[in-house]
Amino acid sequence: MLLRKMFRDMKLNKTQFISIFIMSFLGVFIYAGVGSEWYGLQKSSNHYYEETNLADIWIYGNDFTEEDLSAVSKVEGVTGAQRRLSLGSTVDLENSPTIKLHVVEDDKISQCQLVEGEEFSLDKDGIWLDSMFADANGIQVGETISVSTNGISIVKKVLGTVMNPEYVYSAGNNDMVPNHANYGFAYLSYHAFPNTIPIVYTEILVTTDTTDDNKMEDSIDSALNGQYGVYLTRESLQSYAMFHSEINEHKAMGEIFPIAFLAIAMLSILTTMARIVGNQRTQIGTLKAIGFKRRRILFHYISYGLWLSFAGAVIGAIVGPLTLPYLFYGPMKTMFTLPEWVPAISFSIVIMAMISVVSSTLTTYFACRSVLKDTPSQSLRPKAPKVMKQNFIENTRFWKKLGFNAQWNFRDVLRSRVRSIMAVVGVLGCTALLVCAFGMQDSLDDVVTWNYEEINQFETKLTLSEDSTAEQISSILKLYHGEMLLEDEIEIKANGIKKSGELLVTDHVTLIHTVDVNRNEIELPEDGISISNKMARDLKVEIGDEISWHIYGEEHWVKTKVGGIYRTPISQGITLTREHYEQLGYTFTPTSIITSDLISGEMKGITKIWSIKDLTEGYMTMTEAMNVLVYILILAAVVLAVVVLYNLGVLSFNERQRELSTLKVIGFKSKKIGKLLLTQNIWFTTVGIILGVPLGRWLIDYIFVYMRRTFDVMTVVSATSLIYSIAGTFLLSILVNRLFSKKIKNIDMVSSLKGVE
Repeated sequence: MLLRKMFRDMKLNKTQFISIFIMSFLGVFIYAGVGSEWYGLQKSSNHYYEETNLADIWIYGNDFTEEDLSAVSKVEGVTGAQRRLSLGSTVDLENSPTIKLHVVEDDKISQCQLVEGEEFSLDKDGIWLDSMFADANGIQVGETISVSTNGISIVKKVLGTVMNPEYVYSAGNNDMVPNHANYGFAYLSYHAFPNTIPIVYTEILVTTDTTDDNKMEDSIDSALNGQYGVYLTRESLQSYAMFHSEINEHKAMGEIFPIAFLAIAMLSILTTMARIVGNQRTQIGTLKAIGFKRRRILFHYISYGLWLSFAGAVIGAIVGPLTLPYLFYGPMKTMFTLPEWVPAISFSIVIMAMISVVSSTLTTYFACRSVLKDTPSQSLRPKAPKVMKQNFIENTRFWKKLGFNAQWNFRDVLRSRVRSIMAVVGVLGCTALLVCAFGMQDSLDDVVTWNYEEINQFETKLTLSEDSTAEQISSILKLYHGEMLLEDEIEIKANGIKKSGELLVTDHVTLIHTVDVNRNEIELPEDGISISNKMARDLKVEIGDEISWHIYGEEHWVKTKVGGIYRTPISQGITLTREHYEQLGYTFTPTSIITSDLISGEMKGITKIWSIKDLTEGYMTMTEAMNVLVYILILAAVVLAVVVLYNLGVLSFNERQRELSTLKVIGFKSKKIGKLLLTQNIWFTTVGIILGVPLGRWLIDYIFVYMRRTFDVMTVVSATSLIYSIAGTFLLSILVNRLFSKKIKNIDMVSSLKGVE
């Protein structure tokens, strides 16, 4: 009997119960969908790293001997070590692509995973090629390719195509988005390397079972007597760091937004069940009188919230992982290379579903328990009207100056506090999600303006080849009025913190401008080094503090004082002039030339020509996965607003039918009553928007904290986005209000006024 009653009640109040289901569904849907996406990537990558025994430490130097390898192997905590030679090389193809050629003497650490052909073997004379590079350039297994390195040509048969855990993210110099047609990697056994060329091992790969990185670095430094250039951990490896930053971004996004839907679901349950239980006092009294126990009646009403939230949570937990991850995987595959892209269900999704169900059930319990405490005789009598006492505002002159409209709505708000709070929270959530969505898009688009218009004001960037001559460089400079840059990778440390970054050395450059933390243009000191804002924050340094840095591949560390701090959105590191660079004992060897001319085609001494359009498109491709989130947020905001406001409209209309009927009886026209309802709606919408805008900005800041280590994005919400967010919220609110204004004409005044007799 009680089950049939529950279904009948749900049918009569279907709007409220559908909204409870939708909010429960959306909260778990987004959490489970985004959660299964990032957890699947984390699980797949960890399995990939474990299966291929990815190194924990990379040590770079100029010539590691067998004694060096033995010394590292004997360090406490080291479980494996092997040497390899890595060479920048060019493949003899029409587009002259570059590859990183690895010559290995062992294959136990950072192993290649076969895609096609033969398994990698130290005893076979052939080359194993990056599968993505091979596909992009149409190279088949069994073909012979020619690789040029340091003026020497190596001709080998492609025995297989492979993937490697060190190249989950694989981009060449100046590339933000991997271009597999122009950059890749290859592996070669030391037996297959030409006998005429001595093998000088430049890297030692290490695996370890210790978690104390500082202690391990000190031990290896002692074992090698400091004779090495760079000590790199997994967390500092670009490929590993980029991929895990992406995972952390998605994790942050997936955890924050379901809270809004869960809060709305709980408020919906609270208001809906309080109203149903209040209206069913007589039925509750009758059930008690005919012998139903209080516990059974309580469970009956609790089951309303229990089964709806359970159904929403279960369906959300199933549908989320089947849909949302694949919206993200498409754009991410242009950035990262993994053996498999499969969502995975973490236990946290089950916990989230349980929290949704338990919180909804508890909310139902708190909404019902007070009425169920009454005796059968008390429950059979109608509940006494709520006594409204005059508050201090009603005794002021200000109150007397207010019109009937404002006075009526003010009293109604005080009489229905929970419903009023729910309305404000619903509008607040809608506004916050819209501001967050549009603001994220604004902030990401702002990087294009900031980096490629305000800072970099060149039209073309020419990457110089390693063998370019002074005459070729001079000719290009004169022909295109070019300016020289030296760019390199460096390691920086200060206050016990070590970071990888980029070095930029300028030679009287006018096409690159610098800005401070507020994006005001500044001049950097010519006789010192300047550090980027994000790098300064990470290292906890300020102007006047001392930092140590060295170029990758060199053992010599340089100590310098910070002379300036500038802000850049993409590349983090240090900048200095050519004069100061040479004062530190270095030789200025330019790596690129920038010019205000638009250049295309091929020329001697140049390996790559980048237009500002190419660089912009690369950045936009990289942020495509974030755009998916923007669309999800906009859709979620619209659903949230419509469901909550419509639910509240139905609830409010049903609660106030007697009052509205009274107003009609004493002569108020339907249009006048509609204005009363619209006024309150505008109040709630205005308050919700005022609170929602700063919350939306906070959500953007929260997400950007987890952006990649090289990014320093400013939160920007344009006036247009604010207008869209505010106007969109108001429009949804007014449209929903209009639906109920039409019902005023159809109120049955007789039944509404006699219903309480």
